[in-house]
Amino acid sequence: MAELTDLKRMALNWLSRRDYSEAELSQRLTRQGGSEADIARVMAWCKAENYLNEQRYLQMLLRSRANKGYGLSYIMQQCRQQKISQQQVLNCAAELQIDWFALALQQYQKKYGDSIATEYKEKLKRMAYLQRRGFNNEQIQFAINFTE
Repeated sequence: MAELTDLKRMALNWLSRRDYSEAELSQRLTRQGGSEADIARVMAWCKAENYLNEQRYLQMLLRSRANKGYGLSYIMQQCRQQKISQQQVLNCAAELQIDWFALALQQYQKKYGDSIATEYKEKLKRMAYLQRRGFNNEQIQFAINFTE
């Protein structure tokens, strides 16, 4: 069983390297053997000291995934795993003003260049690629039709 001071030290050590969601940090502390009460105290302390900030974590996650070429649906799926609400993600995405259409086009051109999909099967394959990366139908159609 980890002591409160040990849990604080571990939390601070992890948070000094990168931001974490509340769920992620709580899970890590649980794995280290912390009691629920101690973990709740550590989480409250981290929030009070602004070491743990869900909004900052969300902004980092959105920027990072968007820079890697992922769409909003993919990012929302990751956020659901971190117990972050869909509304929080949408608000943060609106704040950051990410152009999802431009991002879909950029990913499409990075993967396929200026080549045009002449066969229906090839077009479906390209659409599926963008869909797996988290782009919606409108964004996919924009990216595919832009190059044709």
